[in-house]
Amino acid sequence: MTKLRNWMIAATTAAVLAVAPATVSTASAAPRATPPPPLTFGIYPGGYAGGGSTNGKPDDPVKISKALTRLQNGRAPLLLRDYIGCDSPYPDSTTALLKPGRRLDLVVSYSGEDMADWTACLREKVRLYGPVTDTISVTLEQNYLPVPNGNTALVQGVIAAREAADRNGLRRLQIGMDEIEAPFVYTAFWQDLARLGGAPFAKAVGFVGVDLYPNAGLPGTDPVPDPAEWIRQTLDVVRNQEMPLAGLGADVPIRVAENGWSTYAGPDRTPAAQAHELTREILAVNAVRGTYNVTSYEMFALRDDVTGSANPFDGFGLMTDDYSPKPMFWIYQGLIAALGKR
Repeated sequence: MTKLRNWMIAATTAAVLAVAPATVSTASAAPRATPPPPLTFGIYPGGYAGGGSTNGKPDDPVKISKALTRLQNGRAPLLLRDYIGCDSPYPDSTTALLKPGRRLDLVVSYSGEDMADWTACLREKVRLYGPVTDTISVTLEQNYLPVPNGNTALVQGVIAAREAADRNGLRRLQIGMDEIEAPFVYTAFWQDLARLGGAPFAKAVGFVGVDLYPNAGLPGTDPVPDPAEWIRQTLDVVRNQEMPLAGLGADVPIRVAENGWSTYAGPDRTPAAQAHELTREILAVNAVRGTYNVTSYEMFALRDDVTGSANPFDGFGLMTDDYSPKPMFWIYQGLIAALGKR
């Protein structure tokens, strides 16, 4: 098994370097533009997904930490994505996983709080988590799964969190938002953010997170003939058609905050197919990172919630629910080594 694993990592690294020359320093007689910075990679270290079963196995912190160490391969920085609400305690299980090179990508979900309570919540989360966090996303997928008054909460929350970060000297901390995306414009949503927030909102936004799930097996979604081209078109829409509506320029980075492919109990939803599809999608993101100023990529998720379940939300893991690696686990390790930030 060890020999097979090492062969897969080496083969993946060699294949990536062959098709992604922009990531490799090579001597050339002709001057070349400076390549864009490498991606920072990350992962959601849990198993449960919204819409999934409630009878999944509990997280095993020891096995999670061991898996994360393997993915880092001793040197790569790694973002750990986590989802909390205003009533979530500190410290939590993900914070306990932080080791050298690991930082949080934190989502703070809005659940209908009064605006004064909501903005106070954001200020407190910034104070508590800011020192160990790279990014805080205010609300989650409000464009697709709107919560009443959620657009106002998004705008006021981003502004309040940015002010809190500055007041606490957390200049490195980026405050932003996430949306679930497709290659068409969520015009009304973005126009509403501009109307509610204006220049103060545009100034406070430090990134836009994009959740990408082409052919992931989710209910109500249509097949995508070419996921790589779908991703390119989607990122183009975000950068050139949506973000300008709210006054966000090319200097505001895009982060691929979620990307996944489920191996639930359905036709052709195999671990081998997952590896094939996700490798193509990661390479597609990497290929256009300079064009669209994409700075990070995060996988959803580390493990299945319930392996073998017929529920598509239960099978997103790179590992089974007992932490046995699927092929994509080792491939992702190789991609992080070949393409990732050092």
